[in-house]
Amino acid sequence: NYEPIATICQYVHPEYGVLDNFISKMTGIHNDQIKHAPVIQEALQRLLDWIGDREYQVFAWSNTDYQQLKHEIRSKKIAAPQIDEFMNPDRWTDYQRTFDLRYGFNRNVGLADALDLCEIEPDGHFHDGLDDAWNTARLIEKLEKNPNYKLIYRERQEQEDSQPLKVRLGELFEGLNLQLG
Repeated sequence: NYEPIATICQYVHPEYGVLDNFISKMTGIHNDQIKHAPVIQEALQRLLDWIGDREYQVFAWSNTDYQQLKHEIRSKKIAAPQIDEFMNPDRWTDYQRTFDLRYGFNRNVGLADALDLCEIEPDGHFHDGLDDAWNTARLIEKLEKNPNYKLIYRERQEQEDSQPLKVRLGELFEGLNLQLG
């Protein structure tokens, strides 16, 4: 019913290397925050224990989280039935793709732009997992509760397109200072 029931946020300790500066700046996560975090298999198991026996569907903004998890699981040879079920592609919905198809975009619209187009003030820090999840949930709620919602720029564009052009040639050259030399 689009009501939050709980949240979970956990960092994952990289088994190889450290976070580089670019990732730290983008996500706001620093190496001291992940130094004692669980490795990926343990973090996934904690997530699945937290989900428990509830029915669930995973919604994400883009397919990158799914692809990264799939890559990590494969490269680290993680094998567990619960994790395999979690990674079932039928459980995952790429809401960015849903948004792009719904509004006819031929490129991927970023979460920040989608929120802006839907007149939703973002919460938190972009590229923070929990904040992105929360903002994605708010966007999904708005659009699913309002199936006929029109994006603000599309509505403005439709209004502008319906108005005839009223420009005089002289107005196009107004203020132009040409000097012949």
